Amino acid sequence: MAEPSTFYKSFSEKKLTSYGGARRGRIEEHRLDLLHRFVAPPGAMVEVGPGHGTLAERAVAAGWTYTAIEASDILIEVLRAKGLKVIPSWAPPIPVPDASTDVVYADQVLEHMTGIDGARQLTAEARRALRPGGVFFVVVPDYLKERTFFWDVDYTHNFVTTERRVKQLLVDGGFEILAVERAISTATGVARDGLAAAALLANIPGLDALSRYTGTEDLLFKVRKNLFETLTFAARRPLNPTTQSPRGAGPGLHPTTQSPRGEGPGSAG
Repeated sequence: MAEPSTFYKSFSEKKLTSYGGARRGRIEEHRLDLLHRFVAPPGAMVEVGPGHGTLAERAVAAGWTYTAIEASDILIEVLRAKGLKVIPSWAPPIPVPDASTDVVYADQVLEHMTGIDGARQLTAEARRALRPGGVFFVVVPDYLKERTFFWDVDYTHNFVTTERRVKQLLVDGGFEILAVERAISTATGVARDGLAAAALLANIPGLDALSRYTGTEDLLFKVRKNLFETLTFAARRPLNPTTQSPRGAGPGLHPTTQSPRGEGPGSAG
């Protein structure tokens, strides 16, 4: 494991363009709106892997008592400069007391776990940290749509995330799934489907070779990243502390409110 001072240095030092920053802000507002359908401030929120704090600033403004869990020394400095509370730590574990928070927020974190054991440990830690009725809010790439770009976009991607796999993980971890949203940026439903169709054009055979010959590899990467598809899950720790979903039960056997389809990572630009 890299030292915190160098881990994710390429991401930590990245500066968004004005377009990218505005897009990122719209995405964070969209996700907060989705979260607030199930749990609303005031209350405590713990975010694992907060990046540059775009969500954090909006969460604080909305009334949440916010804590970040971050391993990168560069990002810790950025977050503290914004007046945010930060606990320096790798995750898992989530270094907060049992049943101490109303929300555990993990955007583009689960896919970075080293494998099934790491994913299960993160899920277990989220459940432990949440109060009964609290919400584990998870955003991941959709591997079934991204395929090879899932691996190419980030060298630290390890755990394959699909809708079915993450549902199974959350149910096995003792959560009730409240909503699943599929999106590209903030686009859901038919708009998302249109962007997904456009993404096919950015992946036609021979396009990578052409981009190398024409010196447009970075442009092609940005186009693909702006068409990156994500899955967002809102999952609740049951109010009854003895409630545990049956292990191995299929996701279709558990009540799920299906949100309009949509959304995406928004870090390109």
